[in-house]
Amino acid sequence: MLLVVSLLCGGLISLLLLNVVLAQDSFKANELSRTNEQLRQKKDALKYENMLREQPNVLARDSAGQGQVPDWEKVRAITPDRPGGSRVASEGQTPTGQERVPGTGR
Repeated sequence: MLLVVSLLCGGLISLLLLNVVLAQDSFKANELSRTNEQLRQKKDALKYENMLREQPNVLARDSAGQGQVPDWEKVRAITPDRPGGSRVASEGQTPTGQERVPGTGR
């Protein structure tokens, strides 16, 4: 009888210890999950802030604040005025599958 009672007590104590260890792991998992969520929210906030800083008006304002100005000579060199012989790429072309209608200019 004493042997059965001691085996039951030993089993009960081992179950209690196992339950404590599992509870500690559960607390750690919850804490890590909460930390992950906070880091994800911080990442999203930083990403949003970065997107705002990349807006053209913000970039222009910040560059003007640093004394940088557009180099209009380079802009003119990239997009020169069209001389008489040049044309827009689509000028004189019709969309695929359509024919020009005489007298309409289309």
